Amino acid sequence: MSYVIAFYGTKDGQGVTTTALSMAAELARQHSVLFVDADMSGTGTAVDQLQLDPAGRGMNNLIGSRAITAHDLLREAVATRIPRLGLVPGLIAVCGSAVARLAAQLREGHALVVPGVEFVVCDFGAIAHPELRSLRQAAAAIATVGHRVFCVVRDDPPLLARSIQVLRAAAPPKTELLLVETRRGALRRDFQQTLQLRLPEVAVAGVIPWDPSRAMTAHDGGRPLELGLARDLEVVERAEPVLAQVRAGVERVS
Repeated sequence: MSYVIAFYGTKDGQGVTTTALSMAAELARQHSVLFVDADMSGTGTAVDQLQLDPAGRGMNNLIGSRAITAHDLLREAVATRIPRLGLVPGLIAVCGSAVARLAAQLREGHALVVPGVEFVVCDFGAIAHPELRSLRQAAAAIATVGHRVFCVVRDDPPLLARSIQVLRAAAPPKTELLLVETRRGALRRDFQQTLQLRLPEVAVAGVIPWDPSRAMTAHDGGRPLELGLARDLEVVERAEPVLAQVRAGVERVS
């Protein structure tokens, strides 16, 4: 069994892929990690950020009506310049299926139980999709495949207002919010007060100080941004019961 960490956003352009890649790279310093670019928008952003050639591999070959297996994911994965981190490229030039349908495919094929992989990090992109029938259904579907689920939102006032509207409609189970701060904390208190009033069941789990110059340098170099999220959110500590099962399985096989 792999420990699955899922990321999503309320709309495109809020830093979901950057945040998810950062955590995956941090975890890969000591653990085996598979990053799955499950954003169904068709932009293939993870391979672009890491400046990788997908060589025809990726989710383009997996979307459809059949179940997706762990073998499928490993077959479509490409190596990165980071030891212990593999990546399944996202869709390129084609729009995929709704999140609920994709999650059902992953569950049916036990895709996220990847042999020898301790952490699977899934980037689901924006929760909304042209096929979307219910935000609540999409959020619930993500919760069924992730041990921990993070929603990334930015501290831009119009975006925050929209994010709260989307999250209220989604009523997301298991979701922890990560606030990307571009205003040095100026809106943090107001945002948290608004959340307590309008969305009391969802708390801010972490804050990401956004430094545009650092982000640009990382992107230009084709490497993940260092944010220290896995440490701050105690990801490894909370995953330890599952990781112990992974290690036990490896020992039995060997």
